Amino acid sequence: MTIQFPRDLPAVGYQQCDLILRDGVVASPSGSAPAGRMLINYTQVSPTVWEATLGTVPMTFDQFSEFEAWWLTLRGMRAARFRRPFNGYPRAHRENHAPAEVTGLLGSVTNGNELVVNGVSPGLVLSVGDQIGLERLNRFYLGRVVEVSGSGTTRNLTVEPPPFATVSQPNAVVRFVRPVLIMRPVPDSYEVSVSGDFLYSVTCKLMESA
Repeated sequence: MTIQFPRDLPAVGYQQCDLILRDGVVASPSGSAPAGRMLINYTQVSPTVWEATLGTVPMTFDQFSEFEAWWLTLRGMRAARFRRPFNGYPRAHRENHAPAEVTGLLGSVTNGNELVVNGVSPGLVLSVGDQIGLERLNRFYLGRVVEVSGSGTTRNLTVEPPPFATVSQPNAVVRFVRPVLIMRPVPDSYEVSVSGDFLYSVTCKLMESA
């Protein structure tokens, strides 16, 4: 049987899911600063990507074995399909799911990160800090809302980081619930701990595949 990639996260239960944006920027002193002053140069050395830290709930040996088998299939930097295992809804819709489950369509993008989204549920309420996803041509983007306005079936969103060109096109799908990222394992991030009652907990990291 051929394994299909990207692979979904195992359904073992998670108690940690932290997403951190890695800017790929380094700072270095400038050699041309005036005497007595220091200027700092900032250089983009790698793409801006999301890094996810996952921590499982304590698992039985059989559950642990299943999780580790999944991790091993990702050797060679094969891809996983990441969706938040909990807290995947906008803040205002953790109880009332329906409005957030209606996807929108991207109308336009201005200034790199100002989005007009059409076709949303009139009841959709987005808050600063919520996450959204864009999908087009099997490419996936996740961004955090930093400004929001609009009413009816249109929302005006400012997001960070700015979406890349492939997904910034009209009619890209806009998702408000558990947006997808394609990610790959971070080498040497897989750690296992065993409690006194022989329950296994795993932490590991995934990095967005740029």
